[in-house]
This record gives sequence, structure tokens and C-alpha cells, in this order.
Amino acid sequence: MTIIIPDYKTIEYLKYLALDILEENRIRKPPVIAAHLARKYNLEVMCAEFDPDSVAGFIDEDSNAIVVNYADPPEQQNFTIAHELGHFLLDHHKKEGYSVLLRHTISVTKTREEREADWFADHLLVPAAFLREYVGRYPFVTNQQLANMFGVSESMIQRRKLYEGIH
Repeated sequence: MTIIIPDYKTIEYLKYLALDILEENRIRKPPVIAAHLARKYNLEVMCAEFDPDSVAGFIDEDSNAIVVNYADPPEQQNFTIAHELGHFLLDHHKKEGYSVLLRHTISVTKTREEREADWFADHLLVPAAFLREYVGRYPFVTNQQLANMFGVSESMIQRRKLYEGIH
């Protein structure tokens, strides 16, 4: 098993890429709707039926679309779209070996491209500045309430708070 160590420079690049996209689209507060952003890059967003335990989504180059599992809750679909948008912007989908986003992949076994798409989606959907503002504005807010405000899962809020050192 290969363990991929996070590359700080790459994470910083992905953070600034996400921030640039938010700024270009004048998004200054949550929630960030990834499907709207995907359409700005001429990507259709389509839902399809997949085995609910196996596939979250993928980029279909033939139809220039991001395809997501319709059975997923909206916050999971939003993450999947942001994740696939990351693949698109980083040209991962053009590399040999690009595949669908599978479920239950242990993070240490993910490829570098999968981790980069995850980091991009995290920074796009829950930018540090937005998170800090909302935690500061609402000091007694719960992670579930933040998740509802940001349109993401509670586990994503926990992950972002941990990464950003927000308590």
C-alpha cells in the first residue's frame, strides 16, 4: 500500500484556485452550489442511477457532463459535483487511469488526483474565511447547524474545522 503524503504547496494552490473561482463568481457567503459553478465551465450536471454503495459520480467527457448518483442526499451530490469540477479544472479527467469516484475508499489508499479533488472541493464548499466568519458570528452554533448553512455534511464541517484549527 502506498501512503500519499499531503503536499502543502498543492493544498495551498487548490485553496487559492477555489478562492479565485468564488471571487470570479461573486460568491461571498454559503452555501456554494457546485452545480451552478460547473455550468459556468460548460459542464452539464446530470443524475443517474448507480449502485448506492459503489459510485458517487464521474465526468463523462463524451457529453461534457458531471454525472452524480441521484440517490445521494443533496449535500453529498454537491460535494461530488465540486470534487468532479476539481478533476476537470486540474485536467485529471484527461489522464490515463481517471475513473469514477467510488465509495468507501480509505483515504490513505486514494490516488493523488482523488485527494487533490477532495481538497479542492473542501476549500470550494467551505472556505476558511466563510467558516471563521460564521463560527465567530454564531459562537454557539453546532456542527450540524453549520452543515445546514453551508449545504454540506457534518463530517465535512468537522474536517474543515480541524484542518483550519477552528474550535
